[in-house]
Amino acid sequence: MKSVGVSIWQLRGLAAVLVASGFLLSSAMAQVPGKYFPLDHRQPAGVAARWSSLVQPGEFGRPQPIQVVLEGGGHVSFYQGNPHNPVALAAPATATMSVGHVYRIRISDMPDYPGVELFPSIEVVDRLHPPAGSLQQFPVPIEITAEEIEAALHDGMVTKVIYLEQPDFAMPVQSNGATPIENLPVADNLMAAADHRGRPLAILKLGGRIPDPNSPSDEFYSRSPISFVEVQSPAGQGSGLAE
Repeated sequence: MKSVGVSIWQLRGLAAVLVASGFLLSSAMAQVPGKYFPLDHRQPAGVAARWSSLVQPGEFGRPQPIQVVLEGGGHVSFYQGNPHNPVALAAPATATMSVGHVYRIRISDMPDYPGVELFPSIEVVDRLHPPAGSLQQFPVPIEITAEEIEAALHDGMVTKVIYLEQPDFAMPVQSNGATPIENLPVADNLMAAADHRGRPLAILKLGGRIPDPNSPSDEFYSRSPISFVEVQSPAGQGSGLAE
């Protein structure tokens, strides 16, 4: 399995940034020189979530809506412990996950990729802190692009670290409603880069492992708590969020 580069995506509306493996450019701020960071995006799924739960035990199990967006459309299926009866939603699809847990999803029925099924994992490391009563209005967005799907189909491993940015480290770009992207070298530690810029929230890994038809109840299918509520996006993106 080859890694195909890293990149940072920024959603200005939620002051959140996505860090992904996928494309190779430069990185001036990826890591703090000489500073050891215990977490790395190349560690097995669940390590960062467990570490976060040890550091912030009061956050373990707290709810955080996650919205999966597929460029070009399709369906997102959320597993609940086995391959039977997953909850399938049209993209963009939102589920309420829990801090400290890892989830398995399936993306399929993509018009540009007929017959293709991919099985990303989502690791919830931390959460947003919206105003009381507005949790469902502020999902953490995870977009999977056509370029990333192509990379996964060609034996690439795509990793994204989503984080809430610090204003001092915001990328100097003008927001036009789209999600800007900054690219990092493949050798960078994405968790260190995200921690340097802000507060890591979630990790997406796309590519690699697929389910074993001979072991339908193995750990591939997450047993993590999950729920589904219709989500309304706020009129003013990003208003009212606090760290």
